[in-house]
Amino acid sequence: MVAEATARLLRARRCDSVMFVVTGENGRAEEDPACARYIARRAAGAGADAAGFLRRADASRAAELREGVRQGAHPDDVALCLALDRFPFAMAAAPEDSLMVLRPHAASSPADGASLRSPVRSVPARA
Repeated sequence: MVAEATARLLRARRCDSVMFVVTGENGRAEEDPACARYIARRAAGAGADAAGFLRRADASRAAELREGVRQGAHPDDVALCLALDRFPFAMAAAPEDSLMVLRPHAASSPADGASLRSPVRSVPARA
């Protein structure tokens, strides 16, 4: 939903490294690494066709949620995750008191031209 805005923000900040947290399926969710890899390629300035990443996410085990096969999130969660670039802002994490909180963050324009200096990686979330 905010992939391109996230990539623009990463380019604008010239991040040395970025960590994507894989939250679903105890850190094994297929849709989270697909999204992370797509954003990483876009943030690095590489052209990336979203179709393959979206197919991978759509075929993930999370897709069972919309079919009612299992429970764990709202049935619309998958459709919303597949709504590439629905919003023009990134979600940035920052510590607040003892919590890590996500807040919308305006991304720079697509013409910013900045690039990352190192690769983006994804890691599983720890419970």
